[in-house]
Amino acid sequence: MARSWTFRLVSLTLANVLLPLAVLVFAIGFFPYKPLLPGLATFQDDETSSSDSQGGLRPEPVFDRVIFMVVDALRSDFVYGYHSGFGFTQSLVRTGAALPFTAHASPPTVTMPRIKALTTGSVPSFADLISNLDESSPSSGAALAAQDSWLAQIKAQGGKLVFYGDDTWLRLFPSAGFFERAEGTASFLVSDFTEVDHNVTRHLPSELQRHDWNAMILHYLGLDHIGHKTGPQGPQMLPKQTEMDGVVQQIYEAMERESHLKNCLLVLAGDHGMNAGGNHGGSGPGETEPALVFVSPKLRSEDERLGMARQGNECPTSPKEGTEFHYYRKVEQSDIVPTLAGLMGFPIPRNSLGVFIRELAEVLWDDSQSQAQIMWQNARQVLGIVEAAFGGEGFGREVRRWRECWAAVGGDECGVGGEGGEVRALARLWGRVEEGVDGTTAVPDAQLSLAFLETSQEILSGAASSYDVPRLLQGILISVAAFVLAVLSSPSLWPPSTAGVVFTATSLLYAIMVFASSYVEEEQHFWYWVLPAWMTLFTIKSVIRSPQRKQKLRSFFAGVVVVAVHRLAIRWNQTGQKHTGEPDVVHGFFPEHHVDLWLLILATYGYNCWMLAGRTFLDLLPGGLAAMTAVVLTVPAVVFKLNFTHADAPELVRDLAFRIRMWSSSYSLVSQAQVTFALLAVATVTVVALAVGLARGTELARKDGPAVNVTLAERLHYLLTLLLITQSRAANIPLFLGLALQARAVRYLLHSGTSMDGPNEQRRRNAMVSIPELAMTTLLLSHTYFFCAGGSNSISSVDLSNAYNGVGDYSVVAVGILLFTSNWNGPIWWCSAAVLMTFSKPAVPEREVVHKAGGESRSWIKEERAKLRQDALAVRSSGGSQQQPSGSWLWYVSLMTAFIASGMLAVMIACTLLRTHLFIWTVFSPKYLYAMAWCVGWHLLVNIGFGSALRQLGSRA
Repeated sequence: MARSWTFRLVSLTLANVLLPLAVLVFAIGFFPYKPLLPGLATFQDDETSSSDSQGGLRPEPVFDRVIFMVVDALRSDFVYGYHSGFGFTQSLVRTGAALPFTAHASPPTVTMPRIKALTTGSVPSFADLISNLDESSPSSGAALAAQDSWLAQIKAQGGKLVFYGDDTWLRLFPSAGFFERAEGTASFLVSDFTEVDHNVTRHLPSELQRHDWNAMILHYLGLDHIGHKTGPQGPQMLPKQTEMDGVVQQIYEAMERESHLKNCLLVLAGDHGMNAGGNHGGSGPGETEPALVFVSPKLRSEDERLGMARQGNECPTSPKEGTEFHYYRKVEQSDIVPTLAGLMGFPIPRNSLGVFIRELAEVLWDDSQSQAQIMWQNARQVLGIVEAAFGGEGFGREVRRWRECWAAVGGDECGVGGEGGEVRALARLWGRVEEGVDGTTAVPDAQLSLAFLETSQEILSGAASSYDVPRLLQGILISVAAFVLAVLSSPSLWPPSTAGVVFTATSLLYAIMVFASSYVEEEQHFWYWVLPAWMTLFTIKSVIRSPQRKQKLRSFFAGVVVVAVHRLAIRWNQTGQKHTGEPDVVHGFFPEHHVDLWLLILATYGYNCWMLAGRTFLDLLPGGLAAMTAVVLTVPAVVFKLNFTHADAPELVRDLAFRIRMWSSSYSLVSQAQVTFALLAVATVTVVALAVGLARGTELARKDGPAVNVTLAERLHYLLTLLLITQSRAANIPLFLGLALQARAVRYLLHSGTSMDGPNEQRRRNAMVSIPELAMTTLLLSHTYFFCAGGSNSISSVDLSNAYNGVGDYSVVAVGILLFTSNWNGPIWWCSAAVLMTFSKPAVPEREVVHKAGGESRSWIKEERAKLRQDALAVRSSGGSQQQPSGSWLWYVSLMTAFIASGMLAVMIACTLLRTHLFIWTVFSPKYLYAMAWCVGWHLLVNIGFGSALRQLGSRA
């Protein structure tokens, strides 16, 4: 039974209002901010009932200064492997002047959350990933400035801090005067391999001579930038490692030479690693395993003083058996915080979950008592977090219960098993620690404290206890309501069409496969296989319904074109987890054939320029002026892309267009992008104004008016294409030729068998196409091209290179829009193409408009409007007023809403049921973030917002 148009509209509106509400409610329950203990820790916080003074329970500090050198994306093998450029650092490891570790960086492996772990010792929330992109957010910085950290502790002790490097630190610690001296380097342009690091190193000689600082933080970005652009095996990687090793040597020699640096500790750390493709953000091999090295001449001198014959560690070396990047012992990044606190003699920050790295205690303190004191201080600090997490009274009750059981039974079975197993296990371990204190010594054995610390770290680092399950269920229920309303907004469910059955089956299969972590990581294969399967079925249907043999052959050829282009496109970029870094067209062919790449790029720009002149400005501007305007729009875009690519990926440009690059070098990339965007904005406003003005007062302005040779939607489509090309990586620009070719083929398949040769049909504005076929094809092509361009469900695949085009002063709105358009350019393009396919072409080829020389400047427009009025009268007299049933675009949006709602619902259920899964934060959480982007960004803003506006404009002008 067909439903009324009003009922469908109300249902669809409610469904799309509920979708973002469901996303928000579920996200609040899934990504809660963990409660933090306020204030700065003091030694008085750790006092116990022992009659001994607190000062007697702390060993003397070993260091009074620290140089904290962060090399962004410093993967462990870059330092410890056989093909490393860190030759001097490796010599320090061999001689015992450096202690090496592999640090574990929990996902998300992006800079801001990792800095939080390195400075506070806490486990950052996965929601910090969003803050990592919001460089102007006060909350992203103020939240950390208000937290306890080893930097804040040094400041509280009267120390002074200096900083040089990634300006993320300045946003995280924005208080005036927090750093005595500081200079940040912007990380906007990842093609900067040299200046971004030279601006840090140039301060070193003077700072190493100064006596007025207690901590110097250096954050180098160049190695990370090289990884993003050329991968870990790129030609610039080894020289950059050698450069960073030179910085280590410069610092170490100063520590040996300068008397004020004799008690200085150098910490060389990576904030995260990188995968085989040079990216990071997820939990793939290499992303979570950065290097960590503690360096000081005192490490070797202490051995010599104690008469120890330790010769350090073998270096270079191989990773542990069965691993790729696990060298030496693996520690948590948060372990750096209590280690620095113990070595420098300040309180451990209150929210730290770190465990003092015992190797340093064994080397720097020769007595077991000092080692036990360090671990005891650490255990008391972590106890505060345990009591805050599980309740002080409840935890104390469990400890007393364990004591009673221990006194009665005296076995380790006390406190094991039953409900609240985690709390009972921690209570048992803490009871054992207190038993050590109640004995003959005021400090328990270090092993007892260490057992409590490591178990607490493992339990409290997990996120299972922080889920707000009622919120999760509310989000799921709201999604169910949105899905039901989306289904009800369809005109009818019976009888089912072939496209409708395939659409339903695809949605169901997609929802089921979301529950498999391996599928989520390799989702592209689902779309890569479903699209050719559907196109085969679609082509067969089109051939069958085509009335003439010639049309049948054309339909068959159109289907072959779509599949052939698809086969080439899926080889363009290797994506997913298993095949990242393997050869593909972009990384394997174009670097060696850069001339071929630019021929394809120029062909793409040239084709779009031709369409701008022949379609966008048709009848709005005289022929010569239209061509000139199209060139004026295109040339600045080409020049900007040429210069941007030379800066971003110089191996793709080399010596091409040297004079053009020299001529335009006086203009910044920001200015060039701003000119391109400004010209597009002016052209868009002008085209809309002229097209609407031309149609005003004619039959064309009516809803469902007669067909025209070019609709306003089509005019804007080629301006949109130029914008999306500008927001694409250079190597992906030729994909737009494939997009255009596939769109023409799909349009023919959709219109096959609909009497396109009939004069009445061609004169109707709304084309008689199957909306389920259109929705199914657009859905598959949109997702396919998202992955073909290099996208995946991993945070590491987010392309930031075009997110700052034209951005001078940071704007979260501008960067957000640019980031979305650069990563979803294919899906956005197909939304616009889908709108164009809902319009038909006129039966009679358009007459060329002849402009009178020397006549009135607007006379040709008057003539064209008179012609349009006559054509409209001819349409009505010939019966062309018959239209496609109203609500075709509404049906299209209904189908898209149903798919998005069902997919969102499946992801929510999967995240809820698998919230204790090993891969919840590495696979399913990023998938939820991507599902949010597809739902809010692509569906609500692009399909419904932009697509509906484009459809409305196309139906009126």
